[in-house]
Amino acid sequence: MASGRSRKGFFNRWWESKKDSQFQIVTYVTILSTASVLWGFIFIFMLGGASDPEHQEFMLPFSWLCLALGSVISIYAVPEFSFYWSQRNILEDILALDARTEIIRRRKEGEEAAEILGPKYQSRLMGLYDNFQIRGGKRFKVDSSPPLNERSEKAQPVKEKIEYEWWITESSRLSGRLPGLPSLKTKKINRMIIVLCSSAVALLCINSIFGLSMGMGGINHKTIDLSAYLLAMEITSFSPPHLDSVSLLLIAFFSILLNFTRPLRNYHEEE
Repeated sequence: MASGRSRKGFFNRWWESKKDSQFQIVTYVTILSTASVLWGFIFIFMLGGASDPEHQEFMLPFSWLCLALGSVISIYAVPEFSFYWSQRNILEDILALDARTEIIRRRKEGEEAAEILGPKYQSRLMGLYDNFQIRGGKRFKVDSSPPLNERSEKAQPVKEKIEYEWWITESSRLSGRLPGLPSLKTKKINRMIIVLCSSAVALLCINSIFGLSMGMGGINHKTIDLSAYLLAMEITSFSPPHLDSVSLLLIAFFSILLNFTRPLRNYHEEE
């Protein structure tokens, strides 16, 4: 028990020493653990790695390790990442304020978030204080840098502005067409749809152009024909580039759905 407390104390001391980079560490760990889980699941259950004798010696144990270890780490990393991300969103909202009284009202909330996120965000908060002539105090010993709202919309490139509005919108084309589903009016759901659709389109295109089929020797760079796979045909992989009807329909479907996640306001402006 004593040695356990000692190890825990050592980890806590190390973690506290990395206070300025905790957000980055949690982000990287979350990405790696999630990628490990996805790789293990796809290889074992979708690509048939568990039944391929050629992969029994190395790839299968490695994939099981990725799946198991990634799952355990994700249990701890994903909630931590969600917490840090929520603090980031809070601070970004404060940095976008243009009313001095509102900034002062949310000062404690912003400083707590900046303290958690590290010096980069602390510097931006100090820059916001400088812009509105608010005394920053001695809590953060960092140089100020421009906050997000210092850049006017006119100075932003049009593409960057559209992409930013797309990512933060709570009023997408999809929510406008399906008003009976209030969950579509949240940033979280819209972002989830964006990520899922983008990933699906990317994977389908990579499969069609370069090939993602797994053979006896690993990835054989052959395109998986989803039409043949669904029809249980003997030959389901072909030399790329190859595009089957099911893949084409899925690419079209996810592309259309991705387009419907764009802001409703921009859609009306284009019309």
